[in-house]
Amino acid sequence: MTMMRRFMLMISTVMAVLTFSAANAYAQWRGSYSSFGGGGGNHSLTFGLSLLASDQKDLNAVISSHGDTVGTNYKVSELGSGYEFIGQYAYRYDRTMYSLVIRPTYVTQSTSGDCGTESCKYDLSGFTLFPMLRLTPLENDFIKFYMQLGVGYGRLTTEVKQGPNSAKFTGSGFGTMAGVGANFCFNASHCLTVEGNVRYLSFERNIADSVSGTFAAGSGFSQVESGKEVERNNSDLATTLSGIQGILAYTMNF
Repeated sequence: MTMMRRFMLMISTVMAVLTFSAANAYAQWRGSYSSFGGGGGNHSLTFGLSLLASDQKDLNAVISSHGDTVGTNYKVSELGSGYEFIGQYAYRYDRTMYSLVIRPTYVTQSTSGDCGTESCKYDLSGFTLFPMLRLTPLENDFIKFYMQLGVGYGRLTTEVKQGPNSAKFTGSGFGTMAGVGANFCFNASHCLTVEGNVRYLSFERNIADSVSGTFAAGSGFSQVESGKEVERNNSDLATTLSGIQGILAYTMNF
């Protein structure tokens, strides 16, 4: 079972347990199904962790191609799921189901290992900033279900090390995100947030910021020169923060 599947299973289990607890603790609605907020105020802050199933197919092709060149003593695995650290501010408009959400995140994804007699490393890090519109159409005092949609910006820096050769390149652009989630609130101020999103945020061009050494044909790259597009098979190498995102977070209302 992959890391992402384990994480999604954990989220599903948490949701099931909390929903069951809600059914027992709140046998009757203390508040009705409603489109109107109440209780802990119109502002909230959220802090959490996410696993992002983001397929770095071009970089994984570079890793595979370099492995074919090195041979049997190549122990660098392909890039898997990434981690995303989330902060969020939300403002819920008084007595409506609409909220404005501002969400910055920091993303990291990496792999490393032996490549022949040398060591290799592929390290990605970046950030996103997504304003979103959130609708909370169904809620009571314990559970608040919501849907959200946003357009935002992201920037991703990749650092590659193949033995004595190294390079750093960056891509950036705009994308969209949509998802659903739920806040499980133990009182008016403190909630556990469980959320799933689908995000499209791809960077079709990456510009080399710095290069040390020479990346030969067997490196998997066809062009790595400072100030120019990084290429694989004579085409622009793309990176991405697109994918399915599962989030577990703490929310404080005030």
